[in-house]
Amino acid sequence: MRKITVCFGIIFLAAYFAAPSSLFASGRGEAPLAADPVNPEFTLIITAFDVSGLPLARQLMGETAMRNIASSLETIKFRLRAEGETEFHRSYAQENSRAAAARALQARRSERDLLLFRGDPGWRYRRSLRAIDESIADLEARLAEADALVPLVEGRPRFRLSDRNREGFFPPPPDPGEELQFCIAQRADAFLTGSLLEFHGRIYLETRVFTRHTGSFSYGYSILFSSADIVAAMDEISNNLIAAVSGTLPSGVIVRASPPDAIVLVDGVFVGRGDMAMRSHFPGEVEVEIRAHNYGAAVFPMTLNPGELAEVFVDLTPLSLSVFEVAVPGSPGSLVYYGGLFIGETPLAVQLPMGQFSYISVETPDGEVGAMIYRGNELIGGGARLASGGADPGIDRTAIVYTMPPIHPEEGRVERARRGFYRAYGVLWIVLPAAVITAGVAQTYIVANNNAAFNPSLDPAQRQRIHDSATRAGHVRTAAFGTIGVSLGLTFFQIFRYLRAASTDATPIVRAAVIEDPQAYYAEEEYP
Repeated sequence: MRKITVCFGIIFLAAYFAAPSSLFASGRGEAPLAADPVNPEFTLIITAFDVSGLPLARQLMGETAMRNIASSLETIKFRLRAEGETEFHRSYAQENSRAAAARALQARRSERDLLLFRGDPGWRYRRSLRAIDESIADLEARLAEADALVPLVEGRPRFRLSDRNREGFFPPPPDPGEELQFCIAQRADAFLTGSLLEFHGRIYLETRVFTRHTGSFSYGYSILFSSADIVAAMDEISNNLIAAVSGTLPSGVIVRASPPDAIVLVDGVFVGRGDMAMRSHFPGEVEVEIRAHNYGAAVFPMTLNPGELAEVFVDLTPLSLSVFEVAVPGSPGSLVYYGGLFIGETPLAVQLPMGQFSYISVETPDGEVGAMIYRGNELIGGGARLASGGADPGIDRTAIVYTMPPIHPEEGRVERARRGFYRAYGVLWIVLPAAVITAGVAQTYIVANNNAAFNPSLDPAQRQRIHDSATRAGHVRTAAFGTIGVSLGLTFFQIFRYLRAASTDATPIVRAAVIEDPQAYYAEEEYP
């Protein structure tokens, strides 16, 4: 029984390894794809436009049209390949791979045929024949793999203009019938050519695109315009060429935002307010941002598909607001600033977001200034206080801002001198210990070298090295003492500067009136 089991096991293993792999492929018998995509770029070259049909005075328009179109096409980032173009590049790559494998196999077989006529000894002939047969078998396997392997073609190749166009050179167009050879010679996938004619006082511009995968002119566009409309004509023909060359149709987006004064930005660029439409945009990822005063912002990404006009409805959420009045005692008409933005004159009703820090500053007609920091119905800092009531019956709170004259330049001079003294004094107590320790170590090193120099067993070279080491240590000690001297000198200079600035006839640092009774000073009848 054991022998029968072993025999069945051997038969099963032999059948498993001898059977075709397709029997165990579970539906995966398709040809594999190449790992790296071929043709990752699409190159276009623009040829010189034919301006022979224009008067001599207008032939410069051809140069202008070429350069405008070249600048517009440089904005293209990629090209979407159609199925026909993809199949062309796939077949071309597969044929090249098969041809290369077939040439290598044919060369090896010819070498095998000539081996018999070399006159090698029998043992060498058999060895060479065995090696060639092994390589032929390997090349045959490579040829079979080239037949079965389906090249992967890049579906979104990078678009680029020819290097010659980017350098400002536009070659002459090819003669009829030589368009394909021209593309091959220029290493381009397509070329763009055009012609300009005068037609009853206007300009007739015709453009055509020859593509290598079709072997013909696959796209053409013409426009009739006057000299005054050349800018609009260039925009129109550039947009159509971008859509044709990139293989995509332009996209668009309509934004309907509330409130009506909300600003709309696409990729950080302002495009309108409220309900707006942007009907010409390159397909791809964009970021839409909508903002309005006292509303929460909305920021979201969008994918614009070719030929799609997307419509977006956005209702911004109002922020929770704190409403109060800003007033300055005895100085109506003071200027009020929200951050750095002027928002009105006192008394002024202000609406601020509840959850955000807000900085409000005021400036009286006399030039005095004051400020406050506000957040969530509370004063966080600044010279102000909250009082009940206000000039407007609908407002029950007033922020009374205290003002004072701005700092005089003389006061700033004293403050700068004081800070310079403190800075120099702090540096001195950092530098002084470090310099003293460094000088002590250097002195110890000098003494040790001087004692070693008197050793009679040293030769002149060793004595010179010891002398050089002592010299370097002396330089370090001198530098340490010099640093101490500079630090002391700087500190004494700052002391003298500070004492001199503080003792001159300067205006007081703080100039504010002393109020004995604040409640009486800020009369309640003014702010009920």
